[in-house]
Amino acid sequence: MTPIAGIATSGLRAAALGMQAAAHHIANLATPDAARQTVGLSAGPTGGVSAAVGGAPPEPAPPLEDVAAPQTYKAMAGANVFVLKVADQTLGSLLDVSA
Repeated sequence: MTPIAGIATSGLRAAALGMQAAAHHIANLATPDAARQTVGLSAGPTGGVSAAVGGAPPEPAPPLEDVAAPQTYKAMAGANVFVLKVADQTLGSLLDVSA
């Protein structure tokens, strides 16, 4: 795997984890005292992003961010898929030139 593909793949994993946490929050909007989750993103040691789910203190009312978060993670995933497509096309072009 090329370094750029590894970075984009880590971004896709982070977006998927964020989408899971957002889905958890939306599914539990009507559940009193539902456990909340946070997704912590940090730079990976070799590039890319590391993501981890942690607990968050309960909030008295569901915040607007719970409804907007899926759109953010969808855009994040889309950007990383675009990078993977371009990396794949570039690699294919390089192989065609070398042949």
